[in-house]
Amino acid sequence: MTFQGYQRPSGVAGIRNHVAIVSVMESCNTVVRGICGAVHGTVPITMPFMRGQLGQDLEITMATLAGMAKNANVFGVLVVGLEPVTSETLAEKITPSGKPVEVVTIQGSGGTIDATAKGTRLAAKLARQASALSRQPCPLSDLIVGLECGGSDTTSGLASNPAMGHAADRIVAAGGAVVISETSEFLGAEHIFAKRAATPEIGEKFLDAVLGHERAIMAEGVDLRGANPTKDNIRGGLTTIEEKSLGAIAKAGSTPLVGVLSYGEAPTGPGLYFMATPAPAVESLTGLSAGGSQLNLFSTGVGNPIGAMISTTIKLTGNRNTAEGFADHIDCDVSGILERGESIPDAGDRLFDYLVGVASGELTSSEILGVRDTAVSRFGLSM
Repeated sequence: MTFQGYQRPSGVAGIRNHVAIVSVMESCNTVVRGICGAVHGTVPITMPFMRGQLGQDLEITMATLAGMAKNANVFGVLVVGLEPVTSETLAEKITPSGKPVEVVTIQGSGGTIDATAKGTRLAAKLARQASALSRQPCPLSDLIVGLECGGSDTTSGLASNPAMGHAADRIVAAGGAVVISETSEFLGAEHIFAKRAATPEIGEKFLDAVLGHERAIMAEGVDLRGANPTKDNIRGGLTTIEEKSLGAIAKAGSTPLVGVLSYGEAPTGPGLYFMATPAPAVESLTGLSAGGSQLNLFSTGVGNPIGAMISTTIKLTGNRNTAEGFADHIDCDVSGILERGESIPDAGDRLFDYLVGVASGELTSSEILGVRDTAVSRFGLSM
């Protein structure tokens, strides 16, 4: 099978053809939004921070911004900065992707008015170039698919997550990569998932990531039993963190774990990967986008509407009430598994077929409604 995608200089195809307008720091967001409001085909990547970040935290932020800009869903990039040094540093990280990169600075333009005008002209040029491209048949092996859940309930682990796992297995079988995220969603079941590691070293690296995360949380004096499952998880019928984790790992299907990724790191080949991300959806989806996922599968039990800005997000549910009452935000209803005796493989095949259609251009609810955002995770202090 193939999908209809956009060929990129990197050799990996995109499923969307965005022009990304990237804010280097929080003081540039107004200009970024102004440019995106004026130019069709652009998407804003805004930042709530950056200036004054230090060390590893600054490196992660820069790498995440560059990773989103290098995502195959992006045709070209306009970097909007306050001053030239940081702006050019980010642009240099994106340039190896082979896509066009432009830079505008607020100080160098004489203020926000002129920076917005200059940026609008540059973005319009990129949008015109992007519009000249046509979709072409591309192999499914080009796909990197993120696996996410949010607002989980009892139906998540019984229906929507297993259906997602079946679709994930089909992506891997076709030569693609799938990336399961959310480190804290493995607590209590990490030893079970670690057994799927392709090598003992990969298994140890995975356990170190999960158990190290648990120790860091407990060092803050947080009782995990009071923070996870969350209030909406409990309302949906989940009783323990172990129960929630056993349902969450069903998203990953049945293939071996071939790699462990840091936040925003890209897979190095086909197969199933784990990415160490926080559980909150926007932070996790941002990490997946930076790691190259063109598309994310997002399971929700009681309802979570958010999608990623760069990666396309498919929302599925196994809860009949959510499929009906939260219908504006649901793309794929697999509640038939519990309500009508539909098999998990049949539901997973439906999801897979829909995924291929989305990869070929069909819009999802978060894209149509504009319910998308970006949030890069923080790991340290600022000056």
